[in-house]
Amino acid sequence: MSHELTTNTIWVLTCTSLVFLMQAGFCCLESGLSRSKNSINVATKNIVDFFIGVFIFWLFGFGLMFGQSYGGWIGTTQFSFEDSSNAHWPTVVFLFQLVFCSTAMTISSGAVAERMRFRAYLLLAVGIGAFAYPLFGHWAWAHDSAGNPAGWLGKLGFLDFAGSSVVHSVGAWAALAAVLILGPRTGRFTGDSNEQRFSSSNLPMAALGFLILWFGWFGFNGGSTLALNGQVPSIILNTILAGISGGICALLWELIASKQIRVEKVFNGSLAGLVAITASCNAVNYPSAICIGFIAGVVMLASLSLLENRFKIDDVVGAIPVHGFAGVWGTLAVALFADTSLFQTGVSRTSQLGIQALGVGVCFVWSFGSIWLFMMLVKCFMPLRVTASDEKIGLNVAEHGASTELHSLLETMIAHEKGDNQSRADVDNFTEAGIVGYQYNRVLDAQEILLSDVKDREVRYRSIMDNVMDAIITIDLEGKIEEFNRGAEYLFGYYNHEAIGKSIDLLIPPLHQKIQHEYSSGELNPQLVRAIGSRQEIVAQRSDGSTFPAELAVSSVLLADREIFTGIIQDISERKDYERSLNEARKRAEAASEAKSEFLANMSHEIRTPMTAILGFTDILLRNLNNPDDIESANIVKRNGEYLIGVINDILDLSKIEARKVELEQVRVNTIEVIRDIVALMQIKADLKGLELVVSFENPIPESIVTDPTRLRQILINLLGNAIKFTETGYVELRTRIINREDSFAQLQFDVIDTGIGISKTALAQIYQPFTQADNSTTRKYGGTGLGLAISKRLVEMLGGQIQVSSSTGSGSTFTISVNTGSLQGVQLLNLDQASIKSAVTGSSQEISESVCKTIAASRVLVVEDGLDNQRLISFLLKKEGMEVDLADNGQLGYEKIMAALQSGEPYDFVLMDMQMPVMDGYTATSKLREEGYTGPIIALTAHAMKNDMDKCLKAGCDAYATKPVDKRKLLETIARLAPPTGTTEPTSLVANSDS
Repeated sequence: MSHELTTNTIWVLTCTSLVFLMQAGFCCLESGLSRSKNSINVATKNIVDFFIGVFIFWLFGFGLMFGQSYGGWIGTTQFSFEDSSNAHWPTVVFLFQLVFCSTAMTISSGAVAERMRFRAYLLLAVGIGAFAYPLFGHWAWAHDSAGNPAGWLGKLGFLDFAGSSVVHSVGAWAALAAVLILGPRTGRFTGDSNEQRFSSSNLPMAALGFLILWFGWFGFNGGSTLALNGQVPSIILNTILAGISGGICALLWELIASKQIRVEKVFNGSLAGLVAITASCNAVNYPSAICIGFIAGVVMLASLSLLENRFKIDDVVGAIPVHGFAGVWGTLAVALFADTSLFQTGVSRTSQLGIQALGVGVCFVWSFGSIWLFMMLVKCFMPLRVTASDEKIGLNVAEHGASTELHSLLETMIAHEKGDNQSRADVDNFTEAGIVGYQYNRVLDAQEILLSDVKDREVRYRSIMDNVMDAIITIDLEGKIEEFNRGAEYLFGYYNHEAIGKSIDLLIPPLHQKIQHEYSSGELNPQLVRAIGSRQEIVAQRSDGSTFPAELAVSSVLLADREIFTGIIQDISERKDYERSLNEARKRAEAASEAKSEFLANMSHEIRTPMTAILGFTDILLRNLNNPDDIESANIVKRNGEYLIGVINDILDLSKIEARKVELEQVRVNTIEVIRDIVALMQIKADLKGLELVVSFENPIPESIVTDPTRLRQILINLLGNAIKFTETGYVELRTRIINREDSFAQLQFDVIDTGIGISKTALAQIYQPFTQADNSTTRKYGGTGLGLAISKRLVEMLGGQIQVSSSTGSGSTFTISVNTGSLQGVQLLNLDQASIKSAVTGSSQEISESVCKTIAASRVLVVEDGLDNQRLISFLLKKEGMEVDLADNGQLGYEKIMAALQSGEPYDFVLMDMQMPVMDGYTATSKLREEGYTGPIIALTAHAMKNDMDKCLKAGCDAYATKPVDKRKLLETIARLAPPTGTTEPTSLVANSDS
């Protein structure tokens, strides 16, 4: 016996032990990656397949693989292996090949884990060890006595140094056949694109198995030399480099493509590198080993994605991508990277690649096909897969009756699920499951206390439900009644047992059932969404078929992922009767208010129409009379006529305010201009009584404010008019200042101060009441209706301010009003001296300017008016300004004259259209003209004085609006504004609002 032989024997036996250690590595890796309820079964399969592999390989597997070849297809000798040599070298080789066979068999264990019956797996292991592995091994590795290849693949030049295909691919393709027959684990794939990832039971154990496999691989590849020679160090280093590069590839992919690093993918990437280098570890350099390992990692990741995502193949530990696909790549890599001196004489890399491809193809067809046929045959006699219930509880218990701490805890939980609330979980403070069991027992104790409390609450709840007077009903999402208290029995006339389980339609009239059906079918509409959590009025139905109005308050609650609704229902028949009577009273009041408004509008029209002629002709008389007595008589007529118009205006204003029909026009106006207009008007009245009208400002004053200028003028004219009226000597002062300037609610304050008769304390309490003055003697002496202050107070409040008064009898009065200014941002604040104040409030001439007269002179005007006196008056006023006037008695005649003039080529320059006329009113005539395409200016002329009348006129197509009695100056200015600019023939379209 030589020293070299002894060294080789020791080396190969050592490597055999390392490869056997891989069996322990597979056991730890596969049981760690499977779920804990199956871990014992997986470990047991790893142990038992070693038993089967050893026996079968000794009995006939070694002979089939390495016996004397029959045509290169099958071995025919060395069955029931015996070694009669003194050196025992054949036994050493047998032992080394024995653990290779065991490795090929155990690869399939992890792939089919968690659903394959133990007995069926034993037969799968038999098939791999008995014919799949030995026969392909013979084709690739068998040699004759001279050491030359004896198998037909070996003769072609197929190279697989340590078994990338012969060992690893054979086991993987056999596992693929079994996996396809078994199908995926229950719940593994839940849809076309949904993958359910199962948790591993013990990743640290899997990591230990991974490291053991690494250690064993040194013997797997290093021992394949069957000698301790100079190749061994480089083989081991190539193995290390390829394994590391495969792991780095998988790690980089996880870092880039995933937020969480899946440890098992990193393990498999490294193992794929080890599998791939196995075929060429004796024939490549170090850079090639790194490249082979890295590409193996890519192949593993790609094939894993393909199997799981595309084909829904469930490989528990990833054995098929690691050992099958990576084995194919490693076998092909021999032709690409190995030293060509190992190839048969004259064989190029391309030819060698074809040989290697043939080998891996044959490996797949044989291993997959033979095992698939074998397992389908076995399936005819026994089931291969455990039942769904066994799979659910786990193969540890189902196959072996072996229970873990977690399973014991699970059994306790199942017992509680079935109603056994007395049992408790076993407690072992030295295991994780025992700690969980201890906490679970505490939860059960707390649950018992909670259940007792819930029962007490249920008793109290039932007591409340049965004694409350309101009807309380609970329904589910389908509309089935679940609760029906005594109040509901009394209200609807059904007993509890008659309503429970019935549809809510039982209590709803057929015409009102749609909303419930829509909710039950999932068609939530906005009306029903509003009903949840709020009170709604519904129509309900009693058992006798009668209906009644009810108020429903609905709440929605989720109980154990089930939505239920609780409704509290009250009969509101009496309330609805009361509301109905109130509604009828309101309608009668509204009708009376509307009748009053209509009466006031008609009264205004009937009085204003003759007053137009009275005041108009009075003005004409005043311009032509010379006798002082006649002039005084005419002035009396004019004053009384104007007084009557003022009374009508006040009554209309109060009526509109009370009916809330007053609309404010908030615009930015010049403060000084508003005050100037008011002072110019009131100065005349002050001068007639010999009073001084004083205007003062407390600086600074905003240049402009946002308000309704018409209503502000109305308020101040009313207050100043009262002050002048009730003051015989002295002065009347209008003082203006800004208040709250630093706040966001700045206001402009006006003080109207007089030295008049004053107001007693008794009268102050009622001065804002309509038709009320200080006393009856005041009314007799000074006149008035007592409406001015009532209107002013309401208008001031509408403008955002308030009105105050301080007065005493004989000492004069001070009325103070405030109005909102709007935003003052960017508004200039004026500081006025006396000269500036005098200039600012200097009145403008009320005479008609020459430019106005020149603009409208020689114009053709048609006056459409049914009142003969008003026809004469308006015709006289317009002719006096040089206009040519034509008349029409009603809207129909007016329409015909306008269209005739238009067709003749001499259209009217202006049309004054009365709105209320016989035959055809002005609204209809104007609308008809506009429909015919008439574009000339039409000015509405009407005795109606409300704002909605103005809007109605403008909507009908009028360009401007003027009220009766006619104000000559305003009428002429309105006509002038509508006149076409110099050099044009078409009139300017302008809506002119005249003061009523």
